[in-house]
Amino acid sequence: MPNRSGLRQGAALVILAMAAAVAVPASAADFDFPDPDILNGRPPNFVVIPGFRVAMRRQIDADSAVESYVLTQVGLAGRPFIVGASGFAGGLTLSRNFGDLSWSGTMEATPSWDGLFNSPSATGLEFQTQLSRSYAFAGTPWSVSPRIMLAYRFSTDSQKERSKIQIALPFFYRINEQLDLVFVPKIDQRHVPHWTSTRNDVVANVAAGARYEIRKGVQVSAFLAYENRWSSAPEVRYSRWLIVPQLSLRADF
Repeated sequence: MPNRSGLRQGAALVILAMAAAVAVPASAADFDFPDPDILNGRPPNFVVIPGFRVAMRRQIDADSAVESYVLTQVGLAGRPFIVGASGFAGGLTLSRNFGDLSWSGTMEATPSWDGLFNSPSATGLEFQTQLSRSYAFAGTPWSVSPRIMLAYRFSTDSQKERSKIQIALPFFYRINEQLDLVFVPKIDQRHVPHWTSTRNDVVANVAAGARYEIRKGVQVSAFLAYENRWSSAPEVRYSRWLIVPQLSLRADF
C-alpha cells in the first residue's frame, strides 16, 4: 500500500497523450499521462503541469506523414508548489488523410517517476488509433474538429493497465495566422482490469486556452482545464483544476 506522500506525488501526474498534439490541430489541449495512484485520500485540487515537446516529422506524400516525438513534464502541486511527479512520453505516429477524414496510429512509451525524475514509478506502453474530421464555418474564424480515439495501455504497474474510448469536440477561433484560441470538451470511458477489483471510470474534461506559433516548428500553448472522474471505485473519484503550459519544437525533414 503506497504511503500518503506517494499518493500525493502520483496524483500530480495528468495524462498527456495524442501524439500529434503539434502536427494535428484536432489534438490541441490533450493531457493524458498515466492515471494517478490513488488508494487513499484525494489528489490535489489544483495542479500545474509545464511541458516541453520535441518532434521530428517526415512527410511521406501529400496525404501521409510519420512523426517521432518526446514530451517531458513535471507535475507541480501543493502550497508552495513542489515537484510531486515527473514523466515523459516518447513515441511514433503514422497519420494519413482520406479526403476530409484524418486517421492516425500511435505507439507511445510513458515512463514516470515520483519527484523530479527521482524514484521510478511505472512504465507504460500505449497503442492508439484516432479518427477526426475538420469543419470550417464559412465566413467566420471558427472551425471544429470532432474526433474519436481508441487506446490500450500496458504497464509495469498492473493497476495502471487500461483501455480507453474518448470522444472530443475541439473548437478553434483563428485570430491570425499565428494565434488560435482553443476550446476542448471531451469525455472518455476507461476500463481498468487489474485494480483491486475490475474498475470502470468516466472522465470529463473541459479545457480553454491558446496556442501561438512563434515561427514554423516553434509553438507555445497554455490551457486551463477542469476535470472530473466518476468511478466504480470510490477511492479514485475526484475533481480538479489544471494549468498546462507547453513549449513545442518540431523539425520537418
